[in-house]
Amino acid sequence: MPKAKKDQVSFYLGNKNLPVPETQFNWTPEMVEDLERARKSILHFSRFFYIVSLDEGKQPIKLYPYQKRILKALVENRFTVVLSSRQAGKSTLLTIIALWLVCFNNDYSILLIANKQETAKNIFKRVKLAYEMLPNFMKPGVVAYAKEGMELENGSSINISTTTSDAARGSSISCLLLDEAGFIPPEFMDSFWESVYPVISSSKRSKIFMLSTPNGVGNLFFNTYTDAVAGKNGWHAERVDWWEIPGRDEKWKEATLKALGSEEAFEQEFGNCVAGSSTLDVNIDGKNVNISIKDLYDLYKKQNTLHTGS
Repeated sequence: MPKAKKDQVSFYLGNKNLPVPETQFNWTPEMVEDLERARKSILHFSRFFYIVSLDEGKQPIKLYPYQKRILKALVENRFTVVLSSRQAGKSTLLTIIALWLVCFNNDYSILLIANKQETAKNIFKRVKLAYEMLPNFMKPGVVAYAKEGMELENGSSINISTTTSDAARGSSISCLLLDEAGFIPPEFMDSFWESVYPVISSSKRSKIFMLSTPNGVGNLFFNTYTDAVAGKNGWHAERVDWWEIPGRDEKWKEATLKALGSEEAFEQEFGNCVAGSSTLDVNIDGKNVNISIKDLYDLYKKQNTLHTGS
């Protein structure tokens, strides 16, 4: 990746939204307070994120309750798997958590993987846009800034890669972000996982976030999610249903059903229904039970609430 030129000591390649290590700030008490609050709370950090609307221009992002819930889970848990309805703002969550981790941790390396290289590139474009929109005092200076990776002055970095078995070979990965993991072909995913998981799990502060809409049974995402809700693998499970997303009500469902043509198509696309597996056989309190994935998740969340006392 290209390095900042010596004569551009204030901003990277002249972009005033990209400070470099040498950039100086006139600090105010308010800036110091905001920086400290953002370091301690990802939700406070998210207040500095913006979206660009054609009608309203640059607007602060407004996180919905389910997005706040998942961000909190991503921070508090080392391994998190999320089953999500389509168009639920997964890229927004990945962007916020990625930037929060690299801005407030030294020597923290994030690897972003998606089902398609182009998808990973598009998510990374959003990451870079969000980084540029952050206040300059909120972010470490840029050392390198390219189409498939960025490196900051604190030694932290975000990169994207394909699911090849040597994607992380020779690298130290602090956090692995897997978007649409259920759609990565097993012939790529399995060898990639066998190569990458030992690297990540070797560090006590490493994290893995696996997010996807459902795509059949037997793949790594399906197995990880169902084992998580069954309490078998130590992962934390989250689920985002279509009715949690503002603007999606029964009227929206009826219109979408007509557009898709069938209840089955709707359940596959938006209902978190895993085709080919309506129920699972699991052991609950010493009893073998045949239960739906949705009911198992509800039981899992209820038990977690009881255990935590929340």
